Amino acid sequence: MARFLWLVMTNPAEGREREFNRWYDREHVPDMLGIDTVVAVQRFEFVTGAGTAPPRHRYLAVYEVEADDPGETLAALNRARTEPGRMRVSSSLDPDARLWFFRPLGPRVSCDGDAARP
Repeated sequence: MARFLWLVMTNPAEGREREFNRWYDREHVPDMLGIDTVVAVQRFEFVTGAGTAPPRHRYLAVYEVEADDPGETLAALNRARTEPGRMRVSSSLDPDARLWFFRPLGPRVSCDGDAARP
């Protein structure tokens, strides 16, 4: 089984940022962790400054996925969406989201010199 990072860029619907973050943290993250291939998730928010141009999407979720193929995760997500009450979607989510899967090219290396195979 391989490990992938699934990067998902999102924005809240106009004027609904607080509702969006509450839904994402309290409902969506637990729903996603209920998918067998998703083993962890961490959310990030863009920080202005340091001369960087703002991205189109302000929020990033990084999902750690363990599967033979990342398509398994998308298939499991689509199945979950068809189960009543299983995958709750909020209208506070702007539907213009972007997502990508990445596979590691080498081991994870930390500043203390430890290397661990992904």
